[in-house]
Amino acid sequence: MLQANAQLSFFGARSTGVSNASVTYKDNWSQFSNQAGIANIEEISIGAGFKNAYFIKELSTNALAFAIPTNSGVFGVNYSYFGYPKFNQNKFGLAFGKKLGKRISAGIQINYLFTHIEGEYGSQGMATGEIGIITEPIDDFFLAAHVSNFWRAKYSGTDEIYLPMLFKLGASYLLYETALLSVEIEKDLEFLVIFKSGLEFNLSNTFFLRFGIASNPMVFSFGFGYKLKPFNVDLAFSKHPLLGYSPAITLEYSIKKNKSK
Repeated sequence: MLQANAQLSFFGARSTGVSNASVTYKDNWSQFSNQAGIANIEEISIGAGFKNAYFIKELSTNALAFAIPTNSGVFGVNYSYFGYPKFNQNKFGLAFGKKLGKRISAGIQINYLFTHIEGEYGSQGMATGEIGIITEPIDDFFLAAHVSNFWRAKYSGTDEIYLPMLFKLGASYLLYETALLSVEIEKDLEFLVIFKSGLEFNLSNTFFLRFGIASNPMVFSFGFGYKLKPFNVDLAFSKHPLLGYSPAITLEYSIKKNKSK
């Protein structure tokens, strides 16, 4: 029977650069961290990403994200693959984000997770869900909450092997329109609370510099981004105290959506 927890935790290189303190972020990669964040997307967005944990090829994640804005809200489709042929985890997601007012947005996503382990363990799939919200109570100050696997999906044929249920709460503040400070706490029902903090500097509206730190274990991160419409490129590294560095990169292409007459 499968006993591996999901390893699909790549939220994009921008997020990696701030140690994943990104629950308040609003971009295409919010499909992986907080679906409420895609509600503000105004252009069709196509993104591809790659993360290699500790420079071990078997611990790599590949991800794709596609978002399209409509009059009803923003729809997203995403896919991620972790592992290698003998052990891999696949996640297919359908997301929807919508503005509920000038200062609040919400999002939801339905996932299908498929895990394969070569040999007697076999393969197994299951459906899970995610839900999130982002608010801006005052100008430039954001609060967010997100829950993944909110109906506590578990592997069939077992009574105790559940997929992780994660709760995230976060806040961010835009300082002088050039620096975004983010803090976040993450709690898995079975593990210690993780505290995360990140800082993103907007140096020229085209170049971004990022730093982050997270606890349990203590992880330091840094990265940068470059925007040259219609392309975005983000690169980041995180450093585990024992296992070393993990690089991540994402590429994104945006297509201006024709407005209805």
